[in-house]
Order: sequence, then structure tokens, then C-alpha cells
Amino acid sequence: MYRKWVEDLPPELDLYAVQLPGREFRIREASFTQLEPLVQELARVLGPLLEQPFALFGHSMGATVAFELARELRRRGARQPLMLGASGRIAPHCRSRFTPVQELTEAQLVEKLKRGGGLPDYVLNEPELMAMVLPLVRSDYKIVDGYRLTPEPPLTFPIAAFYGLDDVLTTPEEITGWQQHTTGAFSVQALPGDHFFLANARREILWTLSRGILQALDR
Repeated sequence: MYRKWVEDLPPELDLYAVQLPGREFRIREASFTQLEPLVQELARVLGPLLEQPFALFGHSMGATVAFELARELRRRGARQPLMLGASGRIAPHCRSRFTPVQELTEAQLVEKLKRGGGLPDYVLNEPELMAMVLPLVRSDYKIVDGYRLTPEPPLTFPIAAFYGLDDVLTTPEEITGWQQHTTGAFSVQALPGDHFFLANARREILWTLSRGILQALDR
């Protein structure tokens, strides 16, 4: 999903995409089911890259992961991001309005994925692919459904929030709630599309992120 993003980045900026276990070329690795170990591992692996100025962006569960990674880096006394892009995810203090996925049958989970636009038809209609995907989906939702915000001071850098106008998984109020978690600048942008709106909105998202990053670097 992020491979083509580099085409729309200013030449001053580099793109690093994180591939979590259980996905694509890491499909045979066990996926995480809890947020804290995942964030700890990210802080360890990404540490050397984060010694230079950087920003974080995450979509859906990735927004929560990026947010908690920033807080973990702060606890360690490490460099903080120039900004955070939070996309398609309710604010950290918000509780999900939906039944936890662990309580759903396989048929109910498939229907949820269809409504959310999370999987293409060729995957939904192929039993062997679904057999590989559903355990990963459950692992991700175990992280999301089990997440509870631990109170800490707000972050101090800007947060830019994005959401899809037709996304059934978020509301405008849940997205604008991200403002509570920073003392820095905050912006929110509504874009056409469902939960996976970023597939067609990368230029708009990257313009906002790039502008914020370059402004922070000029200070």
C-alpha cells in the first residue's frame, strides 16, 4: 500500500514502511496479539533510524501503534517525532462501539470485513486465502479491542488526523478526539472513501504530512 508513496514525497524526505509479522513476506511469522510487546519491538528495531528527525504515520490499528510508539520513545528519553499522522482510527481515549471480534463467529467476521471494505473480493471469495487471512485479522483485532489508554501528559508535537467520509468504523467526533492528545497543532481532514480511503488519497495525505514535516524542520 505504501510502496508508491515515495513518488509523491519531496526529495528531502525518505519513506520507511514497517512490515509487521504475519503479513506478506513475513506471513510465516507469528503475529502480535498485544500492543505493548509490539511497541517495545518497534522501539528496539527502529531505534537507529529514529536518531535523525522523523515523523510517524499509521492507518487504522497502525495509528494507535504509532501513537504508543511515540509515547514509548518519550518514556525512554529518545527523540520525539516532528509530527504524527493518524488515519482511519478513533482517538486513543475512545472505546469501540462494536462487538469485540473475539466474540464473532467466522461468518460474522467475514460480514464485518465486507462492510468495512477491508478485503478485496478475490480474497473474500477464495477459501484458502481466507483461511490464511482470518487468523491475522483476529490477531489485529485482539490488539485493537484490548487496547486501553494509560493516562500520560499529552504529546507536544502536531497531530494530523484523517478519515474517510464513508468509513463505518469511525465518526467525525471520534477522529477529532485526537486533539486531546497533543499540546501542539492539530488538523483533521475528511477524504472521499470508506475505511481504506488512503488507497486513493495518498497525494492529499502526503501533502499535509510533507508540509508539516518541512515546516518543523525549518524551525
